[in-house]
Amino acid sequence: MPSDPVPGRPPPPPPPPGGRTTTPKLPPPQGGGAPPGASDFSQPRRLHPASVVLGVPIGQAIQALVFPVIATLAAPPLFTIVALVGFALIGLLARTLDWRMRTFSFDGEVLRVDHGILSRNHRSLDVSRIQQVEIQRGPLQRVLGLAAIRVETAGSASEPEVDLRVLPEADAVALRTAVRVSQDRLAGRGPAATADGAPDGSDDRGVEVLRVPLGHVIVAALTGARLLVLPAVIGGALQFVGNQVGPYVDRFADRLIELGLAGEVPTVGGPDWRLIALGAVLVLALTMAAAVAVGVVRDGNFRIRQVDEDLHISRGLLATRESVVPLRRVQLVEVRRNWARRALGYASVRIRSAGGSAGGEGQVTVPLLPSAGVDDLISRLLPNVDGVPELHPHPRAALRRALFRWLRPAVFVVAAAYLLPALIDVLDLEVVRTAQPFLLLLLPVNAGLAVVEYRHLAHGATQLVVAARSGALSISTAIAPVVKVQALTSRRSLFQRRLDLTTLHAHVAGPGAVITVLDAGRADAAELHERLTGHAASPIPVVPHGDGARLPAGQR
Repeated sequence: MPSDPVPGRPPPPPPPPGGRTTTPKLPPPQGGGAPPGASDFSQPRRLHPASVVLGVPIGQAIQALVFPVIATLAAPPLFTIVALVGFALIGLLARTLDWRMRTFSFDGEVLRVDHGILSRNHRSLDVSRIQQVEIQRGPLQRVLGLAAIRVETAGSASEPEVDLRVLPEADAVALRTAVRVSQDRLAGRGPAATADGAPDGSDDRGVEVLRVPLGHVIVAALTGARLLVLPAVIGGALQFVGNQVGPYVDRFADRLIELGLAGEVPTVGGPDWRLIALGAVLVLALTMAAAVAVGVVRDGNFRIRQVDEDLHISRGLLATRESVVPLRRVQLVEVRRNWARRALGYASVRIRSAGGSAGGEGQVTVPLLPSAGVDDLISRLLPNVDGVPELHPHPRAALRRALFRWLRPAVFVVAAAYLLPALIDVLDLEVVRTAQPFLLLLLPVNAGLAVVEYRHLAHGATQLVVAARSGALSISTAIAPVVKVQALTSRRSLFQRRLDLTTLHAHVAGPGAVITVLDAGRADAAELHERLTGHAASPIPVVPHGDGARLPAGQR
C-alpha cells in the first residue's frame, strides 16, 4: 500500500533567496522538471498506516510495559488485565494521532519531516549533509512488504536524524535512491544506474566486494564478542553450584549445632560433583548455541557490493538491514584479531562512516574473513591504498610502560592478599588465604601480556593514510585517510617524559573514531603530528578508482 499524500496540503515552499548558502541550487534535468527520484516525494506524505503498531521499536514497547506491569503486581489479576488494556488503548490512540500528524517530503535538495501532536516539530536535512541511508526490515515487515528507513548525518551522535517507521518497501528504496541520485548530481557525478540505465534499488547491481559464508558467521559467533554473555552464564552456573552445595553446607551446620561438640566431626554426605560438572557443560553448550543463533540471525547473508562509488552492505536472515555508505564517507577502518581468531587465521573488519547514531553506531562490522583477504578489502574501502601500510615498531622504552600498565593492578591485588593478614583474620576470609598462591600467577601472566602488547605496538603513515596497531589479547589496527583527521592531541605523562615517549590521538569525524598511537618515540610522534597537521591544512584528495590515475608506488 503506498504512502498517503496529505489531502489539501500544498508542497513545501521553495527556500528563500540567499537562505541557503551551503548548497547550490540543483540544476533541473534535461527537459525540465524535478530531479530524478524526487518528484514522487515532493509533496508531504504520511507513513504507512501499519506504522501505528509496527513503528514502535520492540525495546521501547517493552520499556512502556515495565511500569504498568510492576505497578499492578500486587493487584488482583482482573485489575492488572484491565490496567494493561487501558494502557494499550491510550498508547494506540497516541500512536494514531502521531501517524496522522507525521509527514515527510523530499524535493531533491532537502528532506523535511514534520511531527508532534501538541508541540509541532519541523526537521530539515540538506541532501549534501546526509552521510548514510539504511533500510531495515523486520520479519513481520518483510511479510507485509514494509521497511523502515534511517537517514543519518555526521552530527547524529545520539539518534538518527530521520527515522521513518514504516513505509512500503518500494517507497523506502525509491527514497534512498532519490537521495543518492541528488547527491550524485550535486557532486557532478552521473547517477548510479542498473543495466538498463534506470536508477533503482535492485540488489543485483554493482560488483560484489565481499560475501561472508555461513560457516564464517558461525566461527565469528563462537570467537567474538557475543560470548561476552559468558560472565552472566558463569553467574548462573555458580548459582546452580550453590543450589547443589548449599543444602550440604546447611546440613553440615545443623549437624554441628545438633551435636554441640566443637571437636567432633560429623559425617555428612557431600554434593554430587558429577551432576555439577554435567550442569556446567550443558550451560556452556547452551551459551555457545545462543551465540551462534544470534550471530546467524544478525549477520547471515552478509555481503558488500560496490555500486559506482557507494558501498551497499546487506545482512540478516529474519530481520534484514541494508546500508549505503559512500566510499568518500568512510572515515576509519579497524582490523581486529583476538587470540582465537589469530590462531585460526581470521580477522574482523569494522568500517566507520561519518554518519551514525547510537542506534546505527555509525559503523558496520564484517564478522569474519581470512587474514589474507584483509588487504584486498582495505584497497576497496580506501581507494589508492593497497592495504595496511608499513608499520614501524616503537622504542624499547615502551616495554617499560607496558609492564607498568599490566603489572600495576596485579601487584595491587597480590599486595592486598598478602599484606593485610589482620583484616583477613578479622573477617575470617579463608578463601583469600587459600587463593594467595594462585594470585601470584597474575604477575607472570600479566608480564607476558605486557610483552605481547609491546611487540605489537606500531604505527605508520603515507601521503594518503595513517595507521596504528596496539593490543595484547586482541590486536587492533586502525587505518584512516589523512584527509579525514579533524584534530590531533599529543599527551606525555610524567612517566612518559622520563622515558621520552608520547601518545598521539588523531581524532576522525564520526562517533568514537580515534586513532591512538600509544607510547611512540617523542621525535617520531612529533614528526607524525606535524605531518598530519600539514595534511589537514592542505589535504591530498583520496581519488576513487576510475576517477583518476593511481598515485605512484612511492607516494602511496
